[in-house]
Amino acid sequence: MHLGSTFYDETELRSLPFRHLGSNVKIKRTAGLFFVENISIMDDARIDDFTIIVASREHVEIGCNVHIASQCYISGSDGFVMEDFSGLAPGVKIYTSSDDYTGEKMTNPTLPRHLIGGPAGKVVLRKHVIIGSNSVVLPKVTIEEGSSVGSLSLVNKSLPAWGVYAGIPVRRLRDRSQNLLILEKELGASRA
Repeated sequence: MHLGSTFYDETELRSLPFRHLGSNVKIKRTAGLFFVENISIMDDARIDDFTIIVASREHVEIGCNVHIASQCYISGSDGFVMEDFSGLAPGVKIYTSSDDYTGEKMTNPTLPRHLIGGPAGKVVLRKHVIIGSNSVVLPKVTIEEGSSVGSLSLVNKSLPAWGVYAGIPVRRLRDRSQNLLILEKELGASRA
């Protein structure tokens, strides 16, 4: 017996004005996607319960075989990309913009845009990036291919490829195995 929410069916998803919607996309009914006309979701992606994705100004692109676990928040209004095979564990927060905490600008979305503002810029997660539970990624960050970020980390800078990172702020702990690239080729061969 299953007491959780269900996924939208294909007909329901196709009735929404997504910028692009691939095949076999799974989105839980309790997820909130705002400004879907700016959201592209590729094949075999899954978005779980209580996740919020906002794409009010710029394009949000979610690649193939991407998993966004429950209770994630993606403020993608300044552009957000998750490439193929990347994933977010429960509770990850991604910010493409933030308030100004220095006092130079006012804060609060109820105010006119010219009075508010802070750091803003696209966030990109390359192929095979995984981010652990309750981590936070700040604006203008690119996490290069194959890197992993441990739970409860603060990512305030871009990260080079194939590293294992963790901490507040995040730091490189070691190299990450590239064996998953062999498994990706295996998957491609089995789908052919």
